[in-house]
Amino acid sequence: MKRYISVFKVIIVLITVNSIVWAGTTFDGQPDYEYDIYGYYYAMTGGLFPTGTIPNGDNASGGTFRYITDDPAWGYTIDTWHKDDWFPQNASLALTMKNGSNFVYNNNGIETGTYGNYYDATAQGLPSTSTPGLYRGYAMSNNYDFIYAGYFLITEETTIDQIIGYYDENSGFDSDNPLVQYRMNIWSNVDGDLLPVNTGDFTGDVFSSDYVLGTFSWGDTGVDRVFGPEAPYYSMTDDIFYLKYTFDSPMTLDPGVYWFSHDATFIPAPGAILLGSIGVGFVNWLKRRRKI
Repeated sequence: MKRYISVFKVIIVLITVNSIVWAGTTFDGQPDYEYDIYGYYYAMTGGLFPTGTIPNGDNASGGTFRYITDDPAWGYTIDTWHKDDWFPQNASLALTMKNGSNFVYNNNGIETGTYGNYYDATAQGLPSTSTPGLYRGYAMSNNYDFIYAGYFLITEETTIDQIIGYYDENSGFDSDNPLVQYRMNIWSNVDGDLLPVNTGDFTGDVFSSDYVLGTFSWGDTGVDRVFGPEAPYYSMTDDIFYLKYTFDSPMTLDPGVYWFSHDATFIPAPGAILLGSIGVGFVNWLKRRRKI
């Protein structure tokens, strides 16, 4: 009898922790958390334009950046996709997609070593604030609930088995923090406009790692953002990290316009931390996530 009670308790713990992990994906008009103690996750931009891609970072061409929030503290209308623009040289959020060993989409060149000096203000001879590759978009769907999504265009039926996004550890964000959960999503485009379809939450309608089986891995790409020599940057460097989602089974995208996002969530409540010490290892195994 005691054995069955213990198993039941473990199941309850796992269910509780898992429900906390995914808190914040549905819009309720309120912030889920507004915690500073774990730092912030920022999605990196790309600077290569695949064949067929017309819009760039500037809204004059349609723009490639969209954001949505469920936290009134940002001062923007919630539950609405907003258009944002940075630089014409920005080719949306940095995104790489592969099928086996083949690169089927690449707007950044990090994996192929073709990024040039896009992430280097010193090499471009530009101030840090004017360097497109130093820009990035906040992406945390349950902490100051706000994410960016980036445009991409598929010109023919494309099968993928891996998606790679790129990010920055900001203000003490630790990629290996056991309280961090990663997410990826793809939205379809609204007919007649360059906007992601509004699903009423932070979950994409075409693909979501919340529901499609696969494995997350992450690490340092070995590529750095290099800031200019001006104060207060003084040529400092900043690591670019990769977030990789490998599908259990490949998926196929039809030709069309899509929007891509990746973000991090927390299990920040003190009660969740206690539960996490017991159950996070099991949850991580169940969610099929590992670090490489």
